[in-house]
Amino acid sequence: MSALDAYSVFCRKHKPGVRCAVLQDWPVPDFVRGDAWDYVGTIYTTDPLPLGFKPKAAREGMERNGYYLFQVLNA
Repeated sequence: MSALDAYSVFCRKHKPGVRCAVLQDWPVPDFVRGDAWDYVGTIYTTDPLPLGFKPKAAREGMERNGYYLFQVLNA
């Protein structure tokens, strides 16, 4: 993974501050494919990041779990 990572971001429908980010070239976890989540866009780590998204933690989450859960602080 590099500083140019791009993540697909999904929002929990009934808790919009809860987000799941997945590197674009990785599979989306099964739990995100259900009706409880909406795709909300892409985060490029070279752009300004939403409050609550931590690139180092995202990389670690991807390596360990295949996804990164975070909370947007201004949702």
